Amino acid sequence: MDDRTGVIIDTCPDPEAGLYITRRDESVLHVTIPNDCMAVQIGECVQIITGGTLVATPHCVRGARSSNISRIANPYFIDTAPSFPLSMPAGSSREKVLSSSTNSKVSSLSKRWEKDGTTFGEFLDKTFKVYYAE
Repeated sequence: MDDRTGVIIDTCPDPEAGLYITRRDESVLHVTIPNDCMAVQIGECVQIITGGTLVATPHCVRGARSSNISRIANPYFIDTAPSFPLSMPAGSSREKVLSSSTNSKVSSLSKRWEKDGTTFGEFLDKTFKVYYAE
C-alpha cells in the first residue's frame, strides 16, 4: 500500500480495509495477511477436481476510505483450456463435491456444474450468465 507520493505505508490507516472471507457458517471474517506472506484463493474448479477436498471460499476486498491511500495488488488467475473437463478424482461423488460448500452468497454449484466432465468453458459460460446476467 502506498500514499499518493509513492511512499510505502507499513500499516493501513483504515482498520476496516482489507480482505474479508465468508466462513462455512456464513459469518464474515476480516483476514489480516502479514506483509511477508501470500494468500491463495481456491476456486470452484479446484473444488471439483479435488472431489471437494479443497473448498472455494467467498471473499471480497474493501479498499481504504482515505483518498490518499491506494491499494496495490497483483492477482494471478490460473485458467485452463476451455475444453478441459472438470472431472472428480476416482472414488469421489458429485454429492460430496456439491455438499462441501453451501453458502447463500454463491450461486448453487449444481446449476453451473451439471455433470462430471462438464468442460471449463461450459462451466465458465454458465457462471458468467449467473453473475453477469444481461
